[in-house]
Formats: sequence, C-alpha cells, structure tokens
Amino acid sequence: MLGGCATSSDRLPATPQVVALADDAKFLQSFAELALRHRDSYDRLRPYLNEQQEASEKLLDRQRRAMHADVALIQLGVTQYLQGLGQLARQDRFAYTGEINAAGVAIRAWPGTGIDDHAVSAYTILLRLLARMQGDNGQRQLLGQLMRDGDAALQTLVSTLNSLLRLYDKAGDNERDIVLGLLETDIAFADTPPQRLLAVLAKTVQQSKVDEYRLYGLRHTLAQRQLAALALEHARLASMGALP
Repeated sequence: MLGGCATSSDRLPATPQVVALADDAKFLQSFAELALRHRDSYDRLRPYLNEQQEASEKLLDRQRRAMHADVALIQLGVTQYLQGLGQLARQDRFAYTGEINAAGVAIRAWPGTGIDDHAVSAYTILLRLLARMQGDNGQRQLLGQLMRDGDAALQTLVSTLNSLLRLYDKAGDNERDIVLGLLETDIAFADTPPQRLLAVLAKTVQQSKVDEYRLYGLRHTLAQRQLAALALEHARLASMGALP
C-alpha cells in the first residue's frame, strides 16, 4: 500500500499541457493591440470633438498614455511568466531575455482601472518567480511548485486584464457615441446639393465606423473569454502537484 501508491502531491502538471498553456499565451498579443487602441483614442476622436470635449479628452489622453506603460508591463510580465513555464517544460532550463528584463520595471496602482495594490503585488510576485526559473538544467522539477506559487498572482493579474478590457469597452462605446452622433447630425443637416454629396461620404464613413466599433466590441468579449480559459487551465495544472 505504502510502496506503490502515488499521493496527490506526487501528481504533476503534464509537460505537453504546460507547453500548450504557454502557447495559448500568444493571444495576449491581441490584448496588447486592444490596449494600444485605447491609448490612442484621442488621435481618432480629435476630428469629431467640440471645444469642451477637446479639453476633457486631452486630459484623458495624458492619463491613458501614462497608464499604458504599466498596462504593457503587466501584459509582458504575464506573457513572460507563461512562456517561462513553457520553456522549462520543453528544455528543462530557462534563461532571461531582454524582454524579461524590461518587465522588471516597477508599476503603480491606477484607481478605477483594475490596476490596484493587489495587482501591483501580484506583478512583483510573478517577477520573483521569473527569477526563480533561471538556472542550470534540472529546473523542470520546480515547475509544479512554481505554478502553485504563481497561481494566486496570475489569477489576480488576469482579473486586472479583464477589468482593463471592460474599461476599454466602455471607452469604445463613448467614442462610438461621439463619432456616430456627429456624423448623424452632419447627415441630417445636409440639405443643399453640395452638402448632399458630403452626406453620401459621411454615410460611407458612418457605416465603416459602425462596423469598426462592432468588431472591437467583439474582440473585447473574445479576449475576456480567452483570459478566463487561461486562468482556469493554469489553476487546474497548478493543482496537480509538484514534479517528482
């Protein structure tokens, strides 16, 4: 009984599943694209703003650009942590890259965005785990322990990324309302022959914008689903125990 039975602590995350999890992290590049789109909102909105909107959007633009630096570091840190797990699973060793060194920059909390003190602490924990991954051959034996130690931090940062996606979606709806509202007004008041030609062009732009905002709304939803699946799979593998 004692000699042949494996306990739950002897079970381990299957190497191919860890590799698959790391490969799935590639979708985080899509999150990075959505984050950049949010950062650049003012550039798209500017032609459609009145003076009052211009002043408020300029202020938001400065805030979005400052925050984006930390958003990019969180996305990079999560990506490198997952890729580090995959590298350990494939090669039994892990080495720092220039990107990982870049992820070592500290971040700060941004109230109301999802980047709170818990997220800052979780980001720091992932960086420490990246440091623990580095070493000579034989690091694969640490894989299960690393995933258990990193699961709470990963879950926190996935929740942070989801909060950011909801923020991006809400900001996208606001941008859509401003842009489409102005186009609708321009079309409604185009009642002379020269203006009617402009109205035709405005309707073309309007339809293009409707399609654009719908697409990005769908991308936000898809990214949230992918993040949820990622968090669930990491938790499942982390619960399987350490490598023998």
